[in-house]
Amino acid sequence: MDEEKKRRILCVDDEPDNLRLLEMLLLRDGYEILSADCGGEGLSKAASEKPDLIVLDIEMPDMSGYDVLRKLRADEITRLIPVILITAFSEAEYRAKGIEAGCDDFIVRPFDRNEVLTKVDTLLKLSDARALIDETEKVEYIVDQIADGVVVFDGMLKITRINQKAATLLSIPAADTGVDFLEHLNKHFKVRYEGNLKGDLRSKVVSFDVEREATDQTKPLMLEVKSSVVRNPLREISTIVMILTDVTMLRMGEELKQNFMNLISHKLRTPVSVITESSSMLAEGVFGKLTKEQKEFASMILEKSYALGDLVEKLINFTTITSQKLDLTRQSIALKDYLTKLTSSIIQRRKDREININIDCPDGVIVEMNEAHFDLIIENLIENSIKFNDGDVVKVAITVMRTNEGTMISISDNSRGIPSEEIEKVFEKFYQVEKYFTGNVEGVGLGLALVKRLVGAYGGEIQIESAVGKGSVVNIQLPKIVP
Repeated sequence: MDEEKKRRILCVDDEPDNLRLLEMLLLRDGYEILSADCGGEGLSKAASEKPDLIVLDIEMPDMSGYDVLRKLRADEITRLIPVILITAFSEAEYRAKGIEAGCDDFIVRPFDRNEVLTKVDTLLKLSDARALIDETEKVEYIVDQIADGVVVFDGMLKITRINQKAATLLSIPAADTGVDFLEHLNKHFKVRYEGNLKGDLRSKVVSFDVEREATDQTKPLMLEVKSSVVRNPLREISTIVMILTDVTMLRMGEELKQNFMNLISHKLRTPVSVITESSSMLAEGVFGKLTKEQKEFASMILEKSYALGDLVEKLINFTTITSQKLDLTRQSIALKDYLTKLTSSIIQRRKDREININIDCPDGVIVEMNEAHFDLIIENLIENSIKFNDGDVVKVAITVMRTNEGTMISISDNSRGIPSEEIEKVFEKFYQVEKYFTGNVEGVGLGLALVKRLVGAYGGEIQIESAVGKGSVVNIQLPKIVP
């Protein structure tokens, strides 16, 4: 038997000769033997060594085998270990007392070698089965206690396991496995997903929302759904696990905020334009010659009105893109020349900073996307590299690569970097890394939320790699366009 796979057996007996005999019988079959010469030592070793099996004598001076057994069964650490009681008596009363205490089998002296080995082998298999059942029961309990809904499917998207929360949210009986999930979902909910949901559920991590509209009998229900695929060693689908979170109140609050943002952003545009135009004319002396101090104040007003106007335009872009159905009319963008022109215009607008942008893009790489959307993606990412950079020179590198999946665009910089625990949060609306947000940083935390929305609309994925003091890398994977 392989040394690492040896099963360990604890023998507890106050008679040294009995211990030696058991050790001789069991060592010959490749087991590792632990021994204890009294009940107290046996309990201590059982708890510390966690053997696979215990062979326990009934008659011991300090504590009977029955008492030891009861203590073993009462301890969470040792309660599942199979126990064989050794007795010199075969009467039914001894067996009944042992069974009542929780033993699994008996060995009667004098020992029969074949009987001992057979019972040991059988109970070790029982030990494995008990451990597996116990783990399964623990997992089942944990899954049922989770606040979110949990659904498990097979490769055909038939439900194989559903916890009580998911059953309640989806109006599916918890015991009713074998349900076609997508059929049930489309029948009772409005599914908000751009793409081939059935295919994507079986191939990658998927996130989407489903909504059940309010009726006279029911309130509205909005669920955020996230699923992932578990594959076996042969890369075949083993199971698909899905988490459902009730986000009804959150989404309703977001809708109110969205409507408020729409109202405010559009209402601000006209007065900000008037302020900018008027302050420009004032600074140029259209309304009369200004003193030096007046010119300085007029220039400051103009500068701040430009900044305010830029924020208003960003708000309008964000509310438009997030609240309306996107125009995904695609244009062929030859990346090498297009990126050169786009980044040059960004550098021209930001004369207040020294910016060095290096582009590494093979000839002939083309992406199919609405140009306005592509511009917003690249501009927002480069603006972030500039805003969160304390260096004398802002260095940005844009690398474009063809991949099996399509096109990868990587934008790296020498910015401050992002703490690892903050990376997932930066895609949230209005989120900024608090440690660095002092009020002097431009923007309001909408750029990356907008970028993620646009990339996702074209079936792409975005990922950030970053560390404090080491800059950031943003990877955008855009899929191939199938004619």
